[in-house]
Amino acid sequence: MVGGQLPLLLVGSVAVLALLLAFWQMGVSRRFGRELGLLRQQLEKVETAPAEPPVKPNFSNHLDQVERKQKEVEAPRATSEKYRYVASLAGQGFDAKGIATALQMAPAEVEQLLKLAQLKQQTQG
Repeated sequence: MVGGQLPLLLVGSVAVLALLLAFWQMGVSRRFGRELGLLRQQLEKVETAPAEPPVKPNFSNHLDQVERKQKEVEAPRATSEKYRYVASLAGQGFDAKGIATALQMAPAEVEQLLKLAQLKQQTQG
């Protein structure tokens, strides 16, 4: 009795599972359909929105853009502050490469500041 009902039970459970899977798939399809509809509406709004007239490039507009960008960027250390740091480290025996690494500066800039420090010592001495 149980042996004859087992195949029927398996077929029935597979059918129920297939039915549940079909309902789940329909729900997912509806949700994606709604999202697709919303995206299409948004795209239509963007496409039908009036385009901003192109700004005629002129010096004043360009200068305003540059000033805005400069405000966003961190202000560099003052040259005199760099000079003092370089001179101090040079006085402690650091070479240009070591100073550049310590202060996170370009080696060429450090060498230039070292030359300025030497010139200052020559003119004062």
